[in-house]
This record gives sequence, C-alpha cells and structure tokens, in this order.
Amino acid sequence: MAAAAVMLFLYGRIDYTRELFAPWDLHKYRAIALASPRIDTSVPRPFIYRPLGPFLAGLLPLGVDASFYLLNMISSLGLVALLYRFMRRLGSSPAIAAAATMLYIFNKHFFGFTSWNYFHINDVLTNILVIAMFWSMLEGRWPLFAAAMLLASLSRETFLLMIPTTVICLLEGGRFRREWRGFLWALLPALAVFATFRLLVQPEGGMTLVEAFLTFSDRITRFYGLYYLLVNPFVPLTIVPLVFIDSSAAFFRGRRHMLVYFCLVVFAALFGSNNERLLNPAFIVFYPLIAVIIEERILPARFLLGAIMAGGFLSSLHYLVARYPLPGREWSILLSGGSAVLVTLLSIKRALDRRAVTG
Repeated sequence: MAAAAVMLFLYGRIDYTRELFAPWDLHKYRAIALASPRIDTSVPRPFIYRPLGPFLAGLLPLGVDASFYLLNMISSLGLVALLYRFMRRLGSSPAIAAAATMLYIFNKHFFGFTSWNYFHINDVLTNILVIAMFWSMLEGRWPLFAAAMLLASLSRETFLLMIPTTVICLLEGGRFRREWRGFLWALLPALAVFATFRLLVQPEGGMTLVEAFLTFSDRITRFYGLYYLLVNPFVPLTIVPLVFIDSSAAFFRGRRHMLVYFCLVVFAALFGSNNERLLNPAFIVFYPLIAVIIEERILPARFLLGAIMAGGFLSSLHYLVARYPLPGREWSILLSGGSAVLVTLLSIKRALDRRAVTG
C-alpha cells in the first residue's frame, strides 16, 4: 500500500483546463457529476450510461474536482489491496503476489493513467467490481456476484464480458448443472438496469455500439493498431508470457475462462479509440499470469526479478502522465522500449539457461 501511495503521488494529477485536454472524455464525466442527482441528457452516449462514479462524486459535499480526486485515490488504493488478495486466493505466495501487484502499479496505461486522470473513476471502480465478480464466480457466491454486476452495469459495459466468462468457468469446473440457476438469477438485476436505463434515457448524441465498432475496429488491420492494442499496454512485460510459453499454457489450461475473458477484452477494445486504456480490464488475467511465471520460471534468479521490477518502474515514467514529466515523448519511448528490450532479452536468456540445465 505504501508503494501504491508513492506511485499515486508520482503520477500526479491532470490539469484539465489545458487546451490539449479540451476534447477529452473527462469533461463528459464532470458534466454528469455537476448534474447529479439529475441526469443531463446533453451528455452523449455512451458516457451518459456510466453514471456510477460521477454520480458519487456529485453527491459528495465537496467540490466536484475534489470529490473525483478523493474517490479516485481511495478506490485506487482499494483496488491494489484487492488485486494482491486475489492473487493470494489464486495461490501466489505473499512475496510474489506483492511483486506482481507492484508491476501493475508501475503500468502507466492501467494504474497510472486512471490515477493521473482522476475523472476516470469508473475505470477504477470497474476493476474493483471485476475482481469481486471473478472472486464470487470462483466460489459460487451468487448474491455477491449479482451485487457487483449490478454496480458494474452502471460504470462501464465491461460487466457484459463476465457472462460468457462465467459460463466457461462453470462448464470447465463441472459446476454448470448445479449452479446455472444461481448464475442466471444473479444476471437479471444488472441486465434489467442496463436495458431500462438505455430505454428511459435518450441522450442528444453520441455513437451507438455498432457505429463505434465500425469507426474504430479497422485499426486491427494495421500494424501500429495491433501494436498499441496488444503490445504497448503491457510494456515491459508483453513478451514474457511468450518466452515462458509452457508456463503460460499451463496457467490457461486450468483457467480457460481467463483466456476467454482476455480475448473478450481485446475484442471489446475495438469499440473505442483509446487502445491501451481499453485493455485495462485484462489486468486480472495478465498479472496473475506474471505472478505464476515469476514463481515458476524466474526465481531464484533474483537479478532478473530485480531487472523486471526496475524495468517496470522505468516504463512508468512519462512525458505527460506524471507529477514530474519527462522532457519529451521520445524519452517515454526510450525508457519504455529500452526496458521492454532488456526484460525480454534477460527472460530469453533465463529460459535458454533453464533448458540447457534440464536438457
């Protein structure tokens, strides 16, 4: 938690009054908060359908900006604590779960951006609720699953990805026949609220889901689009699961629902324009996988683990998302790219050394 607090300080806060940020989504969320508890139908879709965080900020007896910031800081710390506990639930040791959680904190696209742009409180709340849904899904605690899904339906559309994910989880665990009714009842409140909200609230503009997909999905056909969608969000660790492909395969062999969820997150990202941030919900798959790889393949090579942690921190530095920004974008590219290359090469060396010993 201390590390999370330090990184929250280092990521700083956005100065949303700058002209650079005039077209950004944050202004829609501020408008929702300013109108709370009323609904401002001048806010376009899909933002108007994500009232959870902004409504809470608007209801607090503080200024809107201070409320967003306070909610974001508290929620971000809670998210870090929950991620650590979830990885412990999956079987990681305390030290490894802490290391993987630190690597998540160092991710400027996931943890850093939502800390700096604190108006994206819904992203943080959604991640908290995703952990709650995954945890309750694994343990068959359907009332908790229903409550988390209901709240998630008011934050982002990500909760819909949990429907096929949960079906796969129940099937692969041999639980579907026994628990499908509880799962079905848990879905109904969230789906009812999701549908009713969209029927009753008709905003003045904004893209429909079909329009958004047609507008943004073509980037998957371009190299740079694939890079920003599949590579950049996970720097400097992107290639590590491929280097240790046997451990990755074993991880997903017993958790096919996680692989399904990850693929669904990638698909859902095609409905928006911000590549890296839209991959944020994949954190619940990627960092537990990294924890397993560290425990099984990287330790006891403490130098490599140290290099990975150092690379993670260096890649967190940014020319914009920072309290103390780097001199320019090229510095962000240099530190992130250099860290990724170093971590990848050291990981390959580790994998080859292990094969030489075992071979």
